[in-house]
Amino acid sequence: MKKILFVIAIMVMAFGVEAQNQRGLKGNKYHLDNYPQVTFEWNSPNPAVLDASQFTIFENDSAVRINVQHLPAQAVTPQKKSVLFVWEDMASHSQQAAFTVKMLTRFFNETQLKSEDQFNIAFFNRKGNNEPKVLKPLLSGFTNDKNALAKVLKDYKPSIKTFAPNPNQSDLYLAINEGIDMLKKEPADRAGVIVVISAGLNMKVPGASTEMETVRQNALDAGIPIYVMKYSIYGDTPEINTLAESTYGLTYATKKADDALPQLQQFYNGMDSRLHGQDYRISYTTTAKRDGKAHPVNFSINKVKQQIPDFTAPSLTFGLWIKENLILFIALCVGLILVVLLIVILISNKKKQDEMARQGMVNDMNNALSQSQQEMERMRQEQQAKERARAAAEQRKANEAEQQRLQSLMQSKNLYPRLLCQVNGQNYTYMLTKPVSTLGRNDNNDVVLNNRTVSGLHAEIRFNGNGFEIVNRSQSYTQGIIINGAFYQQSALKNGDMIGLGEAVLTFYM
Repeated sequence: MKKILFVIAIMVMAFGVEAQNQRGLKGNKYHLDNYPQVTFEWNSPNPAVLDASQFTIFENDSAVRINVQHLPAQAVTPQKKSVLFVWEDMASHSQQAAFTVKMLTRFFNETQLKSEDQFNIAFFNRKGNNEPKVLKPLLSGFTNDKNALAKVLKDYKPSIKTFAPNPNQSDLYLAINEGIDMLKKEPADRAGVIVVISAGLNMKVPGASTEMETVRQNALDAGIPIYVMKYSIYGDTPEINTLAESTYGLTYATKKADDALPQLQQFYNGMDSRLHGQDYRISYTTTAKRDGKAHPVNFSINKVKQQIPDFTAPSLTFGLWIKENLILFIALCVGLILVVLLIVILISNKKKQDEMARQGMVNDMNNALSQSQQEMERMRQEQQAKERARAAAEQRKANEAEQQRLQSLMQSKNLYPRLLCQVNGQNYTYMLTKPVSTLGRNDNNDVVLNNRTVSGLHAEIRFNGNGFEIVNRSQSYTQGIIINGAFYQQSALKNGDMIGLGEAVLTFYM
């Protein structure tokens, strides 16, 4: 039962991730029905509608002509979101705390929040020397409990710390970066959003991830837009505007909470649409052949290469050939019909003539057909013979390569076992220096055992890369080879094994 519930949970999670939004290639598929035209649908996280000139596809280092169609969303599916308010609480401008508390309290009390969305609030100031984190959440986790969110705002005591030498600056980018890492720990089926409430200045701390570019890349990699509600006491502060714009968030600047509230509500109500981004249908004519193989798509947006899988070109079938060459196929069929009709007419006319001549013509045609069939059969047999010869040559080459490899392995490991042979009352020793050594009565064997009870080719000793084994090759001793008193058709050999081949007794030494 637990396994079933686990599988269901995984399926629900996977469905949730898909329902959130699929970036890049939509449906993970290409449309190749009109090949060589390749069509696919692409989701860009950029909420702005891109111009067709911003898309490029290269084949063989040359740009190809593409058609780009923007697909307006009919209805954006709401996504489950985890929204983190990153609040700059600076003692040096205490009115910002009142601004934030008022704006967020009214936001939670007066906004129709989606039931599946969850929120948390985390404040930051300057990072103390002994503080592991600059960002401090007001709640232990994300929640959709409006009362709990309003209560932590009401109970919060604004900061009274002022840090020298720059009391008016905060560790802004460090706090945002920690917020991104905090959202990465949320369930995979939830989209993460950061809303920064700040004056917009940053205190750069040596060695910390406080540069805007580092934070921007982290946000883009995680797919987290950064919205900025700027408490505008320092003017424009354009760098934070760039961060919001480049992560597909928005900015608004004011010092009045009553003005900020409707803008924050507008931020929230438009998040689903901006998180969805924009969909495009892209098509182009590829030069890739119909070969059933995978072909890369070198796709870029604004000269930035996109991660996109290869497509597999369809194989050229007879049906596809007809579809692509319909006029030629019809012409061939008409021509064939005309040829058939002409033959029928000729045959009909011939029937009116001398029966013997007609029969002779039929015989000639049959002979020609028979010869053609015989020629085709001869050619087929020749082709089969060539194929068999080629396969045999490849097999011999593979066998020779394997024998060379095993020979080199024996040499590198100094594996040259010895056979102590007792035949006809005499003892003599053979050293096995090849990967395959034959044993038998015939003189062409590697180990010659001149005894009438031994078969012409009785056995083989093979090196398999790890050790040696003996294989029965005798047509007379079908029960096998005697090794240490037992019969075997094939057996691995170890040091000291005694082998019986007829009346010959061999001892294997490593």
